[in-house]
Amino acid sequence: MSVVYFAHSYRDKDARVVDFFGRLLRSEGLTPSLDPPSNSVNSAKLQRHLNASDGMVAVLSRRDEGASPHILFEINLAIKSGAPLLVFVEDTIPSRLLSTRVPQARFSARWFLREVREHRHAVRAFKDYLREYSPPQFRPSFARRTCVLAGLDSVEAELAGLLPEWVSDSADYDPLLLADTPIPYEYYEKIRNANLAVIFRRSPPAYVDGLLDGIGIPTISLALNRFEPAVNWPPAEYLPREVEDSRELRQILAQEIALFEEDFLELENQSDVDQYSELLVDLQGEYDSGTRERIREVVMGDKYVASGQIGAVGPGAHVHDVTFNQIWNSFPAGEEDLPALAAELEQLRVHLRSVAQTREQDVEVAEIGAAAAAAEAKDGSGVMSHLSKVGKWALTAATSIGTALATAAIKHAAGI
Repeated sequence: MSVVYFAHSYRDKDARVVDFFGRLLRSEGLTPSLDPPSNSVNSAKLQRHLNASDGMVAVLSRRDEGASPHILFEINLAIKSGAPLLVFVEDTIPSRLLSTRVPQARFSARWFLREVREHRHAVRAFKDYLREYSPPQFRPSFARRTCVLAGLDSVEAELAGLLPEWVSDSADYDPLLLADTPIPYEYYEKIRNANLAVIFRRSPPAYVDGLLDGIGIPTISLALNRFEPAVNWPPAEYLPREVEDSRELRQILAQEIALFEEDFLELENQSDVDQYSELLVDLQGEYDSGTRERIREVVMGDKYVASGQIGAVGPGAHVHDVTFNQIWNSFPAGEEDLPALAAELEQLRVHLRSVAQTREQDVEVAEIGAAAAAAEAKDGSGVMSHLSKVGKWALTAATSIGTALATAAIKHAAGI
């Protein structure tokens, strides 16, 4: 049974269409992969899930702006990687949004059930292609997982020296340094067999930048200065992360690699992992509204029930469709309290930075810092979004140093 990366919207208005195509894929022997819920996303994580799938099926439904830039980005990943791809496009989206070389079929949001024969034919043709599609290259692994490092020639010696050491000691990857001048065979062999790449992007791009993008290795992109794309693409979540100094480099790498590695097996409660494992076996990959609700119960527990938010479940589904406005609006403090909250969060960040010892703690420090910045910008929903990603370690520290407002905000974001 082939596993496909299922890219789709998670808005309530699109649920029936998504459920329909999920059931249709399952009925034809294609299993939509399941992606863990997440408050954040980066391109490395999406690329990893795509590389673990046999192909991609995307449902591109209409939005006010035309189509979701996030789903378009996922489609772009499949095109770039040469992965088998089938896109169902809502019939009200303008023509030529996608190249005519991309296999696609139109559907109506109002009468898609009447079109089931056409849609089933498209899925069967896609399945037949997957059957003939050559399997991934057989590459036995005899060594520790590896991370390619590139672009170090363009950064200060302190950062260039820190990155390999941190990747090896803190992230548990063997670092493989690539110079800007290619070395025949060895250069390409390193990239092709790597698990991950971390690159400092240059302007104009270096040869290795394009090579990493073209081969489709999950890549975490960094930049010394704010990265301003020439066009309004891709979405901000997939732009290089700005790095100013060695301290910030550690925090950003910890956050981005943790996101890249995120999966269901990272659940703190092992019984939840066992439940999810049984769920996948019992349902044999079936994907419909009932599946999504049961997965949400297993994975999210009471957290989302308490906060009133709806998380994202499903490959390529992310909580960029979810706002934290209602969480902020239900918080007892108001906009006038944001400066005080920003000051307490900054106090907490400084304290946590001085005691952090693990990658997971570095991630929480970064989220507290981002929440402080959001509070300074008077972005209450942004504060809740970032605080929803921190755990007991930060909460205990906030209580111990007497930052009462920050403590209350962390509890509220977590639904405690």
